[in-house]
Amino acid sequence: MLRSNDAAKFWRWFEERKDDFRFFREMEQDQIVEVFDELTERLHLYCTSLFFEMRINENNDGELIITANCDEDFFDDAEYLVEKAPELEHWTFTALIPADEGGEGIEYEDLELSPDEIWFTAIEDPETPEKLNLAVHMQNYDLLKLNEHLDTAVFLLLQSVLGEKAFAQYINVYIMTELPSEDPVEEGFPELNALPEYIAALKSEWERR
Repeated sequence: MLRSNDAAKFWRWFEERKDDFRFFREMEQDQIVEVFDELTERLHLYCTSLFFEMRINENNDGELIITANCDEDFFDDAEYLVEKAPELEHWTFTALIPADEGGEGIEYEDLELSPDEIWFTAIEDPETPEKLNLAVHMQNYDLLKLNEHLDTAVFLLLQSVLGEKAFAQYINVYIMTELPSEDPVEEGFPELNALPEYIAALKSEWERR
């Protein structure tokens, strides 16, 4: 009952402020910071382990994504909150960050990472059935690893490629390393954007075991 009440309170507040978010670009910077800080505070009254992404398109239609930052312990809280969302014109609500089917990659701080310019090796670990240990191969890794934002950028890229739920479900650990070949295609290294298909094939194999 408590969770239901907290979810209802959050959505009542959001409905009152929904247009502030749709048209936030028209605000002063300090107003933008204030309204998004309040959104975080209101969300944390429901669950302190949830966060959000907001996407507003050129028509000022909005999408609010509730994320648990890949922490499976709080997926249910995110999904429950979105399940209780009202129907609001110009808004869609999504539980957990979805996969980017367009494969456009991500921009984070001063880094731009594209899944068709990064490769991977996946290893099944008998100690974690139906999860993979992943090596993420990058050209010029020795230079990139000096960037303090690389770890977060790669995390966001994997989440973008797989979607938050699949990332948490199928990836055990991952490391970043130099690409061990000048011609990864010839050497048989799959591009990172092929990872969802790779996991789907493995999942079928796991189900037959």
